[in-house]
Amino acid sequence: MKTSHKPSLIRNTVVLTIVGFVALAAIGIAFWAGLGLFFAKSGHFYQKGIIKALNSTYQSKFVIVSKEGRNDDGYQVFKASPANDRSLVFTVSRVNGHVDGGLPLWRQLSDNYEETAQQKYYPLLVKKHFGIELQDIPMSVYWGADSSREISDENFIVVTRANLDDIVSRATAFFSEAESHRLKKLFFRFEDDMSFSSGDAGTEPQRFEMLGFKFKVGEHWKKGFRALSEMEFKQKMVSQIGGGIAKRVSYAFDAEYPDTGGSFAIKFTENDLNNFEANVSAHTVTAEGREEALAEIYECYTKAIMFVPKLPLNMTALNLRYETNKETETVTLKREELSKVSSLAALKELFKHSRKTVNPR
Repeated sequence: MKTSHKPSLIRNTVVLTIVGFVALAAIGIAFWAGLGLFFAKSGHFYQKGIIKALNSTYQSKFVIVSKEGRNDDGYQVFKASPANDRSLVFTVSRVNGHVDGGLPLWRQLSDNYEETAQQKYYPLLVKKHFGIELQDIPMSVYWGADSSREISDENFIVVTRANLDDIVSRATAFFSEAESHRLKKLFFRFEDDMSFSSGDAGTEPQRFEMLGFKFKVGEHWKKGFRALSEMEFKQKMVSQIGGGIAKRVSYAFDAEYPDTGGSFAIKFTENDLNNFEANVSAHTVTAEGREEALAEIYECYTKAIMFVPKLPLNMTALNLRYETNKETETVTLKREELSKVSSLAALKELFKHSRKTVNPR
């Protein structure tokens, strides 16, 4: 006698279908629940997400201290602290915004942790490493966010050519300790010892800020951040300060020798604010004006060798440059070789053996 399996097959199919619908419903509920949690603007999971984002951004542990109402985007605002420093309290929440081009951004983390840490620890560490008592002013003043308050010179670390190495050493020690408080920069004021008779020649103190870390924009702390070595930090200082000195020297030269053909400039070399190379140059679009340009270079050169001894700096070399849109001709003279250019004819003879380089387009 044969037994039919069709009822059993149908029953199994129905059961599988029901199980499938239940599974899909469960997935749907989980999806919408997760979506709801993602877009939540308050509650346990919102708070947990805030803590996770802070931990990831600053590679440190944080705790929520209190709730502070909601922001304009409707998100819960918290007061938070580093887990190992409960005395430092800052504000954190999610916000919406826009990027360039008007594209919307949702649920961006917004906090003032670094600014709050800067206000608390920057004066303490500056006093410890540089012996300077700073006034009690918000760091936003340094960043130009509060133009109603003038910053006095005493709130900047003074650096000169004479104390540069000492300041660099102290700055390296500062950043070694400052990293744990997420302090990224120092604020300096450069004072030089040059005096020029022609006008003020840019006598205002040179103020600037200097980062103590190398990092890529958008990278989290300890994920792309690296403290600069003492040599690297000095290179940045020489580049920053040297650029300011070079502008002042050019200003003074132009003021003392107005309407001079050609141009005079200096550039510091060998990671040193005492030694520089001078550049005397002239430019024409094509080589058709070469003779006139060489005459301008010679005129500027004769004035440069009278001007340079007035600087409290050491010139190691002088570069004579003739440039067109296509190439550059260069003659480099060491200080002891300056006597070779005793006339325009002598300069032209040197340029017969100049080093030629193609200008990048």
